[in-house]
Amino acid sequence: MADQPHVCLIVDNPLRDLEGLVLLARQLATRGARVTLVPMYEQGFDVPALRPELVLVNYIRPNNVDLIKSYRRAGVLVGILDTEGIGGKNADQFAGMVKGMGCADLIDLYCVWGQAQYAAFLRQGTVSADVLRATGCPRYDFCAPPWRAALPEPSVASNYVLINTNFPTVNPRFSDSSSDEEGAMVQAGFAREFARQFIAEGREAYRHTLGMAIKLAEHFSDVPFVLRPHPFENLDSYEAFAQLPNASVIQSGTSLEWISGARLLVHQNCSTALEATMLNVEPLSLEWFNTPALRLDAASRVSRPAQGEAELIELVRQGLNGELPQPPSEIADFRREIIGDLYFAMDGASSVRVSEAVFSTIAAAEQRPRQPVGSRAPSLRGIVAAAARRTLGHRASKALRRLYGSTEGERRRAGKIFDERLVNTILQRIDTAAVDRRRFIARTPANVPGGMFSGASLQLAEVK
Repeated sequence: MADQPHVCLIVDNPLRDLEGLVLLARQLATRGARVTLVPMYEQGFDVPALRPELVLVNYIRPNNVDLIKSYRRAGVLVGILDTEGIGGKNADQFAGMVKGMGCADLIDLYCVWGQAQYAAFLRQGTVSADVLRATGCPRYDFCAPPWRAALPEPSVASNYVLINTNFPTVNPRFSDSSSDEEGAMVQAGFAREFARQFIAEGREAYRHTLGMAIKLAEHFSDVPFVLRPHPFENLDSYEAFAQLPNASVIQSGTSLEWISGARLLVHQNCSTALEATMLNVEPLSLEWFNTPALRLDAASRVSRPAQGEAELIELVRQGLNGELPQPPSEIADFRREIIGDLYFAMDGASSVRVSEAVFSTIAAAEQRPRQPVGSRAPSLRGIVAAAARRTLGHRASKALRRLYGSTEGERRRAGKIFDERLVNTILQRIDTAAVDRRRFIARTPANVPGGMFSGASLQLAEVK
């Protein structure tokens, strides 16, 4: 294997993914890799400019298949660490969605989060068994020592009640309307009829959840409440809640950061309920207006269900007063089982398992001849887009995009930017918690040839 293999990590949503990927980057760097964090929307420029041995992409969907094909044709190994590793209604649905991309031959490594998804991928033949690894997800390493000590302190006083919302399709931050979100769901593989039902029922659930959040904050007027919208939700739509004297709406920081400082979590169909159980914060679920289309089974089953407003208020009162009884046995048992099924283990070592899988993939590739790439040609649209990037370079492409592109597209790009200061702040917290006492910084890679490079990607370097 190369003395210092170069690995690019694609960062999808910094609010959700950056801390876990910075931890993974550090784990790779401690083992001798050169690691670059690449913003998702800049990868088409930066990965060809950087020419790594392996690129670990954030998912495989219709919108990035051409990019993945272009990486393979350039001789770059492709790994996947899906940022939506428990996406879909169940593991088989998710495995079927990935299989439906028809891209198994493009993948050199696929890291799934948990045992249930690993079994589903094998059952459906989603990818070859020799490239499949069950690793867990690095962002959940912060639920366990030593990395829990690296979680930042919330920006408000602790002991608040946290309300997490999950309505990006009906309250979108980056698109102009729910019809755009319907199209995105259909493109991802959902039936249009289901997408329309999901959005219609989600609109009602959003309205009920906002109303209930206001009632809770008014009822417990001496208790601080924090409402944290999904990273892809429009923050401004919660203004009526934010105007209450004991209420805040905050979209910065990670879900783990905010859960760790909370007394209780209130939600409906939000996977952060599972994160709450990992951090020993009790999740309460709004079940009386839930529907089969909206329901996320795992999030509901780990939570104490409230079947009406009065029942929720009583559960919150008990939680605030330390009077909640032990959860029923079926909830307690499910909480124990679901960790292995969905997250592999809460041992703080997912980033280690992913880094080991990356190194073994690179080493194995060096021992075998490269496969022919003719069958992996991008679509005509992908070929034209790649040629335009090469011809124009990043600066001219950016200028043309701003001149002729959509406002929605620019909002999406702006929401997925991370800077050197942010990454180095995360690294400082991780370095302080690490037992190895090594220190790293992130900086713009030097000596990247040509005009393709965006300048937005950041590479780790050890401080000697």
